[in-house]
Amino acid sequence: MAPHLKLMYFETPGRAEVTRVLLTIGKVPFDYCTISREQWAEVKPTLPYGQLPVLEVDGKQLAQSSAIERYAARLAGLYPQDAWEAAKADELVCFMREWLEDIVSTVFIKNADEKLAARKALVEGPLQTRMTKLNTMLTEAGPDGYLVGGKMTYADVAVFVTMSFLICGFFDGVPRDLYQPFPAITAFHTRMASVPQIRDMYQGVTEGLRMAFKTGAASA
Repeated sequence: MAPHLKLMYFETPGRAEVTRVLLTIGKVPFDYCTISREQWAEVKPTLPYGQLPVLEVDGKQLAQSSAIERYAARLAGLYPQDAWEAAKADELVCFMREWLEDIVSTVFIKNADEKLAARKALVEGPLQTRMTKLNTMLTEAGPDGYLVGGKMTYADVAVFVTMSFLICGFFDGVPRDLYQPFPAITAFHTRMASVPQIRDMYQGVTEGLRMAFKTGAASA
């Protein structure tokens, strides 16, 4: 019997989104429980490390987004069985996490002008380098290829989700057309957004941050 899964996170996309997409692609049933600001103070002490996301598996709690993602990827059949390919998938996920860590670090800058300046420097510096690298990798994979082992893995999902989150409008100063100079990146985003399960997952979204997860968002 398949385990009963309950994924808990806040209402906005973030550290639980890769898991949501993985389980959806794999057609793994799960409940998604959103925690509001009003509920957070009450819920926080009940969590293993006082933070979200948390995945409940038959009532047992699994914390830390990386561990949750790998578990979900295995359930969904998207974690490589080959040890080398699994390591390369993990490598790519770590690479994409660096993108987020750079941008998220600017959230804590209180001065608005300094915050925008820091993001501009990231977009024109480290992010350019990383986008160039990713664009090369995707070009080498081919227009119908994936990043590891010639088939979709959780690394592809992590790349898609991270790309989408960066241009969702949450980070002022990061342009929505960030990927336009990188044709392989925009094509990959469109292809992933067109996967039937992903397309259906976001089809009803008409506004808000998750609009960036829809087909055409990266080339808008």
